[in-house]
Amino acid sequence: MTNRFFDIKEKKAVKKENSSEHFVSKYLLAHYQLIKNLDADIKRLPTPEEFFFLQSDTSFNAFTFIPLIGRHEAIKKLYASTYSISRNVVDALIQLHDEGIIESITLMVSDSLIKRNPATIDYIKALISKRPNFEVVFSWVHAKVCVMETSTNYYVVEGSGNWAANALYEQYLFANSKGLFEFRKKLFTESKLR
Repeated sequence: MTNRFFDIKEKKAVKKENSSEHFVSKYLLAHYQLIKNLDADIKRLPTPEEFFFLQSDTSFNAFTFIPLIGRHEAIKKLYASTYSISRNVVDALIQLHDEGIIESITLMVSDSLIKRNPATIDYIKALISKRPNFEVVFSWVHAKVCVMETSTNYYVVEGSGNWAANALYEQYLFANSKGLFEFRKKLFTESKLR
């Protein structure tokens, strides 16, 4: 019996010609390996107004959805909120941005990170200073939401998983819904937290 829910046909996102060819994020490479392993379970992205409810039973985190979508469609705009972020995630996002897989990024990170990990904050500020399409907003936030707009789709990923090493069991909503995208995007564009 053919499973109608899972059938990904891989498309290559367009890379910029002037991308940094020598910089390779080991963190991003590890997530590309996770995606290869996901092919047995998730073989296609959600279609418009389709929602996947997922539960992990291996170490898997919310960041993995970004390269999963990026290998099929270029991401015009990515908004993501997280309590904490590591240098590995920042390096991976920078690589995806510089390669043209993600055109524009807005991160909302908990302002407690400024005191918890000032070295990472300095690192982020140095890297994004030369990238006008990469913004970091600090706020009192614990939400774990990522919304991605492509030329034809509106993806939303939300759930318990952080953008770091996770527990084995996490739950995620992975959707393609313009209405949900617009609702969640307000956290970044209309939030009183900004």
